[in-house]
Parts: sequence; structure tokens; C-alpha cells
Amino acid sequence: MVITLVLTPPAIQNVSASPYTTVNYTARNGLILLQNTTCGTERVLYLHGVSWFGFELKDHVVYGLDKRNWKEILNDVKRLGFNAVRFPFCSESIRPSTRPSPGRIDYTLNPDLRNLTSLEIMEKIVEYANSIGLYVLLDYHRIGCTEIEPLWYTENYTEEMYIRDWLFLAEKFGRYPNVIGADLKNEPHGRAGWGTNDERDFRLFAERAGREILKVAPQWLIFVEGTQYTHVPEIDGIMEKNGWWAFWGENLMGVRQYPVRLPRGKVVYSPHVYGPSVYMMDYFKNPDFPRNMPPIWEAHFGYLTGLNYTIVIGEWGGRYEGLDRVWQDAFVSWLIKKRIYSFFYWCLNPESGDTGGIFLDDWRTVNWEKMRVIYRLIKASNPRFEEPLYIILKSNATTSVLGYGEKVRIYWYTSGEVVDSNFARGSEGEINVTLTKSTTFYIVAKKGNVTVRKELRFYVIGGSSSVTPLATSSVPTHKTSPEGKNSSPGVYLAIIFIALFPLIYLLAFRRGR
Repeated sequence: MVITLVLTPPAIQNVSASPYTTVNYTARNGLILLQNTTCGTERVLYLHGVSWFGFELKDHVVYGLDKRNWKEILNDVKRLGFNAVRFPFCSESIRPSTRPSPGRIDYTLNPDLRNLTSLEIMEKIVEYANSIGLYVLLDYHRIGCTEIEPLWYTENYTEEMYIRDWLFLAEKFGRYPNVIGADLKNEPHGRAGWGTNDERDFRLFAERAGREILKVAPQWLIFVEGTQYTHVPEIDGIMEKNGWWAFWGENLMGVRQYPVRLPRGKVVYSPHVYGPSVYMMDYFKNPDFPRNMPPIWEAHFGYLTGLNYTIVIGEWGGRYEGLDRVWQDAFVSWLIKKRIYSFFYWCLNPESGDTGGIFLDDWRTVNWEKMRVIYRLIKASNPRFEEPLYIILKSNATTSVLGYGEKVRIYWYTSGEVVDSNFARGSEGEINVTLTKSTTFYIVAKKGNVTVRKELRFYVIGGSSSVTPLATSSVPTHKTSPEGKNSSPGVYLAIIFIALFPLIYLLAFRRGR
């Protein structure tokens, strides 16, 4: 997220079905149905989820708890418009004696987590998620908590031990109505196959594990990811011929010939799909990119919608910059066209090295550009969905200290109504500006009784103009009109120092030489 891998999990023969709730989750005709078995009602459930990682690592607890209160984080997940959270875990984190790593939790911010084990914290989070209407998917992400193993067993960890872990979790969490199921194994790859009919056949493992889990938690869904290769020559040959190589967990091409033989209403196929920020596949370099992508997605897993299978994208995401931005925009457009609306975005955590997170490093500031593309998908399934109020304001400048006469491009977007700005006249636009003096660009937007302000400051050096920044305030989201505050003399001195720093540094450097 240390305890040895060979600690004995609960024995299979001793696991009995726990009294489960009156809900039942069913996959039917490409949809997930939430059924109330007491009232006899059912409704369609679209999962708009995000992964919150940490339990799968040696830290044995979700990240962010050293910076924020855990309930505040979950409340923000809900406020942002997500209705589900996927929790990756490893074998050690679900052992009753395992505790979080020192320093991963600030107990002054999270006093109710003090002295709790990792498993107790996980259960506490699941319970609170239930109380605020967030669904939970449990994801067996790693066995050894240090790497994603190709298979669901290793030299030191057997398949039987792996299934015992799932039965233990099914019994423990099966009583929570918001826990929707088991994501059996994260990203099978390498030797893992599909349709090989041997010990590396992930499809056969999914059947064995799924049957046992459904005995304990019959209301759950079984999430089955793809592999990297099928290791069936006639199937992999299609990928090789076209150069359509798959990411770990993406390849579900074998389902057509070798479907998972569990009750059809209990199987969800859950591919992991990524773009250039994770790995630069050759097809991302194609001159026809991104128009070349739909046939690849269709071949890997998209064709399953035509067979009435239910698909939930188990992971997708990225930096949302450059080519990756193009990729994510194109992927969402294709998903909407395919009417695949359920997903788990990777991820909430800013610590993800190749994708970044929904939160920035402070675990408070939101990457609204990522949220904007996510909202496209949510609104496609629910046109009445209301985005929270936010503002995107950025430029192509790499520094806030610029030379006299430099040109910058300013882009803005807000989900609300612009009520005050010194440059923006609509909810979205782009302008090119030549800077001849220090300037602050700002937008104040309003939606309902909520107001937000955002600003960009540039300090100009050179020319006939002096450093004359505007006195402005930064207004957080609140439920009243914003009140501006004048900057103190100390702020002006700090700004002047920042503006003159390059000149001071240059003089000092030359003197030292």
C-alpha cells in the first residue's frame, strides 16, 4: 500500500453466506440493474466512478489522509459528481493485523482512525460511502503490494489462497448494500491468456473464483478485465497483423469464442484503456490519429455491446495534456456513440506518476480540465446532470514573469455565468494578448447562490512601464457575494522582488564570476 505473504487466509470450507442485503445487482442487455428484492423494483445504474488508491501498496491505506480528513475527501468525490469509488487492495492490507504505515495518516485531521487496522479503515470508509450514496467496487490489485503480478498466483501465493481472500471479503462486505462486486484481478498480462484451456487461462480462473464468490455474496457482480494477449494464435494474429497491441487488461477479443461461463446476469466485462501518457503505442503516432482509434477499441472490447454484454471501463485516464488530451476527448466521443456510460476513472490521487489525479498535490485543488471531459460522459447518460460551478483559466506561458511586449494566449471556460471579468465576455473563449504592463486577468462566475473567482497574474519587466500589479483578491467557493480585500504593502514588496529577481540574480552571478 510488514506482514508475510503466507499468512493463512480464511479457509474456503469455513466460509458461510453472510446475511446479505435486499439489493441485487444484475447485468442485462448492456446495462447494470439495481434491484430491490423486497419491493420488487429495479432501476438502471450507471457507474460514474473514480479509483482511490493506496490499500494496494506497502502503506496499506488510501492516500491523502496526511493532508485531509477522510470524510471530507469522500464528500468531495460525491460533490464532484461521481457516484462510485473503486478501492484497489493487496493481500497484506486485508489481513486483520495489518496497520497503515507511520506518517500516511495525520491523526489530528483523522482522529477517528487512530489505532485502527487497515481493514478497519477500509470498512469505515465503505460504511460512510454507503451513508452518502457512493457505490464501492473492490479491486484485487496486487498480491505482494509492490508490483502488478501477471497472474493471480505466484510461487508463494496459490490460487486457492487468492480465492480465500475474496471469500473473506465477500462475507465481510457483502452486508453493505453499496458494495457492488468483485474486480477479480487487476490487469492480467504477460503469460496470462484467454481461451488457452490451461493454468494461465484467465477466463477459467474467473469462472472458478466467480462461482465461489457468488455463493457468499450472490447479490454481487463479477468484474472481469481483459488480458494483454490471449495466447490463442488466431486471435493474437489479428492484433499482430494490424499493430493493434493492447494495454494490460484491455484485450477482451477472446470473449466472442470463449465467454465467461457464469450466470450471464452476473458478469461485467471491465477493460482498462489508456492513451499516450501511459505508453506511446505506435497507433498513437499514426498520421490519422485519433480517427484510427475506433476500430482498435471496437476490436479489443467494443464489439461486446453488439452481443448484449455489459461493459464498465475499469480504468482510463491520463495527464490530459497534448496527445493524451486528444486521446481522451476522442475516447469519450466514442464511448458516447457506443452508449457505454459506466466507468472508473484513474484516478483520484495526484501521486499517480503516469496519469496524475483528479486532485492536485494539495488534495484539495481540482483538475477541472479532466472533470470537464468526464462530465461529457456523465451528461450523456443523464442530461439533467448539473456540473458544479468551476472556472478553467490558463495560458500558454510557462512563467508568471515576462518581458515587455511578450505575447500570451489566454483560454477560459466556466460552467457558470460570468458576472465580472476584466477580459472574458462569455462562458468560454480564447484571446491573444501583448503584455506591456503587469496585469491580473480575472473571472468571477456564479451559479445559483455559489460564486467562484479565479485569476492569472503576470509580472512584466522592461519597457517604459514599471511593475504595477492590480490589487485583487482570491475568492473561494462560498454561498455569498465575494468581498475583495486590498493587498498589504508586504504583498507589493514581494511582487516587486519576484519581478526583479532575474535581474538581481544576473548581477550577482556576474559579480561572482
